[in-house]
Amino acid sequence: MKPISCLRFALFAPLAVAGACARPLPAITSHQAAERPPFRFAQDDERLLDDIQHGCFNFFWNACDPVTGMVYDRTSKPVISVAGVGFQLSAIPIGVERGWITRDQGNERATRILRALLDQPDNRKFGHFYHYLEPGTAAPSHAGYERIVSTIDSAILMAGAITAGEYFGGDARDLAERMFTQADWKAMVPPDRDVKNPSERGCISLGWKPADPDLPTGPGSLLPYYWVDSGDEHRLVNFLAVCAPMERHRLPPEMYYRLRRALGSDEGNEPFVWFPWSGALFTAFFAHAWIDYAHLHEDNPADFNQHCRPPVDWWENSRRIVAMHRRKAVQNPKGLPTLGENAWGLSACDNRDGYLVPGLLPKRIEMPGCTPEFDFSAVQPEDNYGDGTIAPYAAGSAIIFEPHASLAALHHYRTIDLPPLWNDPASGGFGFQDAFNAGTRWVAPDCVAIDQGPLILLIENARTGKVWKWFSNSQNVKAGKERLRLR
Repeated sequence: MKPISCLRFALFAPLAVAGACARPLPAITSHQAAERPPFRFAQDDERLLDDIQHGCFNFFWNACDPVTGMVYDRTSKPVISVAGVGFQLSAIPIGVERGWITRDQGNERATRILRALLDQPDNRKFGHFYHYLEPGTAAPSHAGYERIVSTIDSAILMAGAITAGEYFGGDARDLAERMFTQADWKAMVPPDRDVKNPSERGCISLGWKPADPDLPTGPGSLLPYYWVDSGDEHRLVNFLAVCAPMERHRLPPEMYYRLRRALGSDEGNEPFVWFPWSGALFTAFFAHAWIDYAHLHEDNPADFNQHCRPPVDWWENSRRIVAMHRRKAVQNPKGLPTLGENAWGLSACDNRDGYLVPGLLPKRIEMPGCTPEFDFSAVQPEDNYGDGTIAPYAAGSAIIFEPHASLAALHHYRTIDLPPLWNDPASGGFGFQDAFNAGTRWVAPDCVAIDQGPLILLIENARTGKVWKWFSNSQNVKAGKERLRLR
């Protein structure tokens, strides 16, 4: 079975029901001393960031199907991941702003992509898209992947469509609005009678599967896995469900706040909310590519009658997770040769044996008065250092939280003598390959869309905040924020 989401696994426990805590839980609040993006960088840092973004952009502009214009999932396979296309649609305006293409070129490509997706009626169900599509036709892929309509991959696609639509306006905006309006989030919530566990009723399924793969829009069923915790993918899916333009497709804001918020701490440092089923660093920054948590106050689930949910400033929360990743890489208890002060951020990526999802985790903090498995996951998974393979996008994407540490890592990666880890963007190269291992001197042969994507977007937000601005200009996004009382 091939993966159904960017996360590439689906291990989820029951969604919590509202309860009352014995005493208030600690809020994850901001630090006055912590500088927030956008940042000012030194000239040599700006040159490095220019090069990295240019390489990512070259991938999104050139590693593409010539008919639809959609980016390939990875350089070695001509199949389309709609999540990769979501990142691509957000990257195209960056290319215009940085002068690598003209506005007319960017508008033509974005419009062609959106039209190709919408003109193919077999690639979606309830307005949500199949994860993998055929190049040239945008129909569900025949490339050996299981045919699954994926809510997270659709969410990333729609976030990118909204961003490009707001930037270019005109037909691009109309097509993006049409795509988002068609997405029925309520249809991705199964009827209560179909859910055995009462605590899982009312939450969004990871996806939908056709009964007959050859009838992609025919009968089928929702997957029995649900978005239940407050990882970045979970919040992005539920955020967009609250932003839906049509009320009959929209979920209430309570769903966003019902996501479980397990508390943990790293070596007794300040607490943070963590995702118990993966310590991969991408679970701390995917949603930040579009949602400007850096300039939102901590939220308040109690306003929506969701108790045993601490108030969280999600930018600060991710900053603490990044600090944990870096500290543990420096500590390097397994003595892996790649890890160190300037090589950190274990995350999903390629490795020599295929695909790797390492991750680092805090120790669970007791939450008095809260119900285990309903208000938080009671598991305590162990750190997974993998084989020491590092993906440059992980520390690079963390630049919006820890700019100095991120830049030190990127400078270090740029100087590593492991060809072909870096391919010069000035000659059309895509910058960093997906991953490397200094111990085995292995370099990933591919670049991967869902890893290149957050890197170019989050660097842009660290430099200018423009991706946040374009996405937030959407009237639907503004309305969703109001419903969620995110200010």
